[in-house]
Amino acid sequence: MAQKQVSCDCGKTIREPSDEQLVKAVQQHAKEVHDMDLSREQVLSMAEPV
Repeated sequence: MAQKQVSCDCGKTIREPSDEQLVKAVQQHAKEVHDMDLSREQVLSMAEPV
């Protein structure tokens, strides 16, 4: 499985080895730092291959 990453507008890049881990990490970052709730679909739509 190819690693994917999401680059946040705040400058943080989150890279994880699986979709499930990426979704969890991005959702946690969005909630803690930006007070945003993102769906799995929203996270995966922002993901790009590494």
